[in-house]
Amino acid sequence: MTTETRLEISIILKQCATIYSNLGTKTPFDVGSKEVAKQKEKDLLEQIKDLDEEFYNTVTNSNYNALKEEEIQ
Repeated sequence: MTTETRLEISIILKQCATIYSNLGTKTPFDVGSKEVAKQKEKDLLEQIKDLDEEFYNTVTNSNYNALKEEEIQ
């Protein structure tokens, strides 16, 4: 993975974190609902997949998703 790709992925992951950390805060960064947050996360993860499919597979494995589901419920 190139340095440029790492930087792009870091930016995308920060966007994912921003979605969930602001959920329910009624700030400009609040997307409004878990469903919208999940869709936005899915879209961002697809961008990661386009950049580096191996890294995408790492961050979307079943253990990661199971933990994420528990945290946002």
